[in-house]
Amino acid sequence: MKLFSPARFLFPIFFLFSDCLQSQDDLFYQAQEGNQKIVTAYSLKNASCGANRLPASLILGRAKKSDLDLCIKAIELTDCMKWNDGYPLSETCVSITTLNFN
Repeated sequence: MKLFSPARFLFPIFFLFSDCLQSQDDLFYQAQEGNQKIVTAYSLKNASCGANRLPASLILGRAKKSDLDLCIKAIELTDCMKWNDGYPLSETCVSITTLNFN
């Protein structure tokens, strides 16, 4: 009689960690959703500042939610004087995987 079976040992471990592997997608926005969030943030800032500024880059792939949320917060916190002068956004927006048009 075999007391130790690799399958009997590995199956519970795999079952415990499979949930961690599946939840990795919860940490990222898809490109379409990330671009939509940035365009929405730009639109709201333009409306509040009376400007017509366009995003200078597009997200090409998945973007970390935490990075994109920091970028949106940077847009929200930029004062209207800097926004209307075309002040470049902080490094938080540049650090996201993008295609830059500048």
